[in-house]
Amino acid sequence: MRSETLRTSFQFGSGLTRTGKILLIVYGSVYVLELLCEHWLHIPLVSSLILFPPGHPLFHVWQILTHPFLHDPRSPLGFLITCLVFYFFSAPVEQRLGTRGFLVIFYVSALGAVLVGLPLSAVAGLGGPFFGMLPSLLSLIVVFGLMSPEATILLMFVLPVKAKYLSYGTVIVTALTFLAKANPNGAYHLGGILLGYLAFRGPGNLPDPRAWYNQYLLWRIRRRRGRFTVIEGNRDKDDDRSGPTYH
Repeated sequence: MRSETLRTSFQFGSGLTRTGKILLIVYGSVYVLELLCEHWLHIPLVSSLILFPPGHPLFHVWQILTHPFLHDPRSPLGFLITCLVFYFFSAPVEQRLGTRGFLVIFYVSALGAVLVGLPLSAVAGLGGPFFGMLPSLLSLIVVFGLMSPEATILLMFVLPVKAKYLSYGTVIVTALTFLAKANPNGAYHLGGILLGYLAFRGPGNLPDPRAWYNQYLLWRIRRRRGRFTVIEGNRDKDDDRSGPTYH
């Protein structure tokens, strides 16, 4: 999976693929079930499916699989915004990478939120719980910006922004809110972005540590050469054996 520079215009109404429709239907169905259980039937469904850190009394193994499809039952507006972002970014990414590549990024990002987010959150003293599709959505935004950096997106439906700047801004804002401890789920989101990016780049496009080491060796050789000065001294023109003197 390689990034390519495309001068395209990102337009609303790009349309969902079949895979995107299935994921969105599952996400919406789970949220309706949340609302019914939490607000009408008084069944604590969310607390059983969201992800608690291992060692927590409420942690269960199945939460690793169920937490990406949950949303806060007290925030229907946030749910609609999540669906809207998924609608706009999922189709272009899947059309470029194929269904398999899209699903790899989507689920690897969710897994990255677990593998990277939980340890970082523990270090930062943020104990969770964690849930939601946002790590995968943020990865899709970043990946789209890498694939089509010159594409134009209407931010908030008004402000035209290049996709590459939206991609960079997503990473920067997420990192800053985590460092400032302003976002309790910051590490969770960063983990998703990191592994989603690595999945997009692919093993063949990742930086090779051996190449870094070779560059370091070349730098040392150039530095040592710079310590020697060539002085053109007097020499006999007829003597071909005479040469420059090195100091």
